[in-house]
Amino acid sequence: MDTQPKGGGESRVHTTADAGHARPPVILITPDLCTEDLAETEHQYVVRTNYAEAIKEAGGLALILPYHLDHMVAALALCDGVLVTGAQPGAEVAKQRSAFERALVNQALVEGKPLLGICHGMQLIGEHLGGSFAKDLPDLATGTTAHLPYAVPDRLAHEIAITPGSLLAEWHGGTTAEVNSLHRHALTGAGKFNVLASAPDGVTEAFEALGDTFCLGVQWHPEYRLTELDRQILKGFVAKCAERGTLVMPQPSSHNAFIKARLDELGLALPEASLPPGAFVGAIRTGNIVSVSGQVSLRDGQVVCTGHVGGEVSIDQARDSARWALLNALAQLEKIAGGLDRVTSFVRLAGYVSATPDFMRHGLVVDGASELLRDLFPDRWMHARVAIGVSSLPRGVPVEIELSAVVTEGQ
Repeated sequence: MDTQPKGGGESRVHTTADAGHARPPVILITPDLCTEDLAETEHQYVVRTNYAEAIKEAGGLALILPYHLDHMVAALALCDGVLVTGAQPGAEVAKQRSAFERALVNQALVEGKPLLGICHGMQLIGEHLGGSFAKDLPDLATGTTAHLPYAVPDRLAHEIAITPGSLLAEWHGGTTAEVNSLHRHALTGAGKFNVLASAPDGVTEAFEALGDTFCLGVQWHPEYRLTELDRQILKGFVAKCAERGTLVMPQPSSHNAFIKARLDELGLALPEASLPPGAFVGAIRTGNIVSVSGQVSLRDGQVVCTGHVGGEVSIDQARDSARWALLNALAQLEKIAGGLDRVTSFVRLAGYVSATPDFMRHGLVVDGASELLRDLFPDRWMHARVAIGVSSLPRGVPVEIELSAVVTEGQ
């Protein structure tokens, strides 16, 4: 449910809450690791300067991120987006780098931080999203597509076909473009992403992740800025980081107003807490823990849609049902807690998806609820989760959501 425009445009400078002055969006960039046999103290983090220069030209501030897993969450709290850079073509990436970047990508997606992957970065993010990693391109011997034509990718190498109607087509204004290239590895197969561009030999050249978080991967090297499309990719990424950076975390006393305003922006509304249809209550409180009974997707008291996901119900319809089921759960939570201002954190979200036997993307459906929870509670949304496929649900709905949360003392 991306309510922000997908297009690029100039990035917006935003204001830090503590210093009260304007700053550009901060982008963390991952370096490569250059090891020295002489001594471990001589190891170096290495990244080409044109990555930082390209981010600066697009309106952002690039900071190199060391491989410190114990400080990763703290580093993400300081930034507005993440750029996962390329590596030496054909070389095996150091295990230390790979492990850190995989954890970084996972956490950035969890927190909704905009992501851009270039070359190796695109392949690593694509793998995380379910794609496959190919070590050797099949055409290198025959040269049908010039994926590694020069030692330095400072010239255009081959054409790409851009998916009509995609983000890249919107930025480029067409469905073909010329790009540089410097890689021996590739992303193959399908995953939780849409392919935005392909090379003539079928190699995936760009993708956009499914879901609300901006996550773009490109196989070529736009940091060389050889074309207007290269610049537009960087501007669009930095603009998304700026949008993320302007999100102001609400104070507890104003969270109800924040949620109402955010729901208005999304064209949604918190419903009245409905009476349970059986011998149970809508929610129950034990100490500071509230457990909300499973809620189905009702809007104005009526079922949003019925059927099985993978059959008569599309993934988009199911994700919308998950959002409405969550809103009904929040209505129960608000009623028993005495206001959503009293919610300090969430514990668990369970999603039940009525689907056909061959359907396997239950998590993507339940993401509709999890992503809305993140949107409405940006500073306290994190939760454990389960997504379960079932053969049927009450009233024939495709999704049911169960929720538990921690609330402050009071009513």
